[in-house]
Amino acid sequence: MEKRLRKHDSENDYKYYVLQIGRKYTYAGYSGLYKPISVSVTPNFFVYNEKFHNLVQNKNNFGEMIQICSKGEHQQRGPNGKTTFLPTCEVQWTADQLRSTTVLDIKDATQDTGMDDTRGAACGTTSADDEGKVATNFPKTTQGENSAEGKTFPIYHYEYKYNQDINLWDKFFEEFCFRIFHNVVKTGNKVKKVIVVLNMFLPTIIKYSLCKCLIEKLEYSSISYINDLVSPLYLCNCKTCVVIDLGYLNCRALPIINGFPLYHHHTYVNNGGFYINEELRRLLKEQYLKANLSNIKNGEREKNYANSNALYNDLHTNCNTDRDQHKEKKECTDETYDLLNSFATMHSLEETLNAIDNMSDEDIENIKVKYCYLKCEKNNYVSDKHILYKLKNCDVVISAETRWKACEILFSKEYDQNIYSLFSTMLDKLTIYESSVFCNILLVGGCSNIKGILSKIAQTFFHVVKEKKKFMNNFENKVHFLFPKISPNLRQFAGASIYSKLDNLPDYGQEQIYSNILYDHLDEDVYMMFKR
Repeated sequence: MEKRLRKHDSENDYKYYVLQIGRKYTYAGYSGLYKPISVSVTPNFFVYNEKFHNLVQNKNNFGEMIQICSKGEHQQRGPNGKTTFLPTCEVQWTADQLRSTTVLDIKDATQDTGMDDTRGAACGTTSADDEGKVATNFPKTTQGENSAEGKTFPIYHYEYKYNQDINLWDKFFEEFCFRIFHNVVKTGNKVKKVIVVLNMFLPTIIKYSLCKCLIEKLEYSSISYINDLVSPLYLCNCKTCVVIDLGYLNCRALPIINGFPLYHHHTYVNNGGFYINEELRRLLKEQYLKANLSNIKNGEREKNYANSNALYNDLHTNCNTDRDQHKEKKECTDETYDLLNSFATMHSLEETLNAIDNMSDEDIENIKVKYCYLKCEKNNYVSDKHILYKLKNCDVVISAETRWKACEILFSKEYDQNIYSLFSTMLDKLTIYESSVFCNILLVGGCSNIKGILSKIAQTFFHVVKEKKKFMNNFENKVHFLFPKISPNLRQFAGASIYSKLDNLPDYGQEQIYSNILYDHLDEDVYMMFKR
């Protein structure tokens, strides 16, 4: 199997197309290749809207995690009479998202009165929706005082099943998929099948709309699909494994035994790359604010010494000596403030904070991958190097502490949504007879590229196993981590590329759409298992 497209290769040399739409990036390419031909940023139809998520009645401390990551916070009076803190979020909407159908006023959706009723009414939900039926009564907000700047916005978030207007999704996927395949397909060849890598917990209406669009709108001959947490197994030719996806908005874990995914054991937490990015941004600002505060205190101390009474010159001299010794000690123990202060003269504090706020996602991702890591507590391995990162209009210092501290949000026990909770919940679901699933553990997803993540994952897992006391002694010796020679963020795509080489893949075309076979199979997760 080839690793990448060769210079003189033609698309006719490859049998199928492969498409994977992730939370952060969308990959498209040819079957038989390890690397995609096209990588693009997924539009905000996976909008992460803090206000929409964070209701006053919050049982899993999710709001507390977002408090730290959000740009600001305001007080709001909850229904229980206590003051709660809700984060503020400024969502940037693209022109493609400003549609006239299925609209929701963000400001109205976060009012504190009747919060549960507001969510149901604003999202078009009824009691029938809780039973799994599709909601069709989507209200439209009027432009006025209650609308944000006189505009109305759609809410796309597939964690919720309320916004299921198939016409809206059809239109979205038609535009999006055309743009993706326009960059990949250089001929008018439409006879090829498309292998779609699907998140199994996408609402059926969204999965169906995507597959239907590829056949009816883009006129490809047929499609086949595979579970995005099953496809990586084809890299390892392994039937029993726990696949852990450290993604952008969620960390997910799926046990697979003899090729059959245990969907009822699937576990996820609301943590991932997005949270690391926001924590990194917060820590960058915090280190400058601390350095500025330290400067103010030192200035006041110098002023107090200078204004000392001349009658106490001897005492003043002694104080100066003590002050100098204290200053030398401070320089030895905390060099970060000195480094920050040396660059603070180049830009004002306000300019630096604004530059950090306006850092692009690309810059944040670049800092996270290149310079951030997870420290090893067992060996006390911590770097003391500071990094000077150059932006367009400003240079930002990344302190040694910030480099490792940002990624700790994945494992911090201050929040319920962490990797410890992920393993703990999954172990509670598994029986002792299913413990063999941990003989192999495979990491996928963008956050799996963080330096030191593997040792931290292993340390956390073994700690949970020891606390649970559920498995036999020396169980740790039977656990193996798999290391395919593919970057973790491409393992799902590469696995699907290998999967496309199998014989007798299921085909879904126009006939299967008209007979509702495609919808029924997507709804029942048919053909989502690992097959040799």
